[in-house]
Amino acid sequence: TILQDEEWATKAMNVLKFVRQLTSILFTQVEAPAIALRLFLLAAQVSDECGFEDLTYDLYVQAFTVYEDSISDSRAQLQAVVLLIGTLQGAKVFGEDNYDTLITKAALHGAKLLKKPHQATAVRLASHMFWQEAPAGEDAKAKSDAENPKAVSVCSV
Repeated sequence: TILQDEEWATKAMNVLKFVRQLTSILFTQVEAPAIALRLFLLAAQVSDECGFEDLTYDLYVQAFTVYEDSISDSRAQLQAVVLLIGTLQGAKVFGEDNYDTLITKAALHGAKLLKKPHQATAVRLASHMFWQEAPAGEDAKAKSDAENPKAVSVCSV
């Protein structure tokens, strides 16, 4: 069954890479940034569930690129930042460095929104990501839950 798991992981990785390529084409040639952003984030969520840290990180980077290069309307920027923050909050696969890099980038984009109410909303949402702790394993999760049952924690797969 280890061989089957490796085959499944390889197939899943190939499908997600194909989705990344198609979404990149959608973004660059069809010029549909809002759809491309959502598809990159959806693919990142699937990749996260599969445990592919490098691919998940790359998909988030692609989503940030779409945001930075093509989303200029103030309301669309707020929606995009909220989507980025929301999907990052659910991410489980990242090590501390990759997660910190991505959440800092999301928070900075939120702080740079044009309208003050939009900035406040985005920064408030982003602040929750900084006090999440990713447990090292089941023991750490059980320990954190025992210490504070209301604590926000990221579940391990």
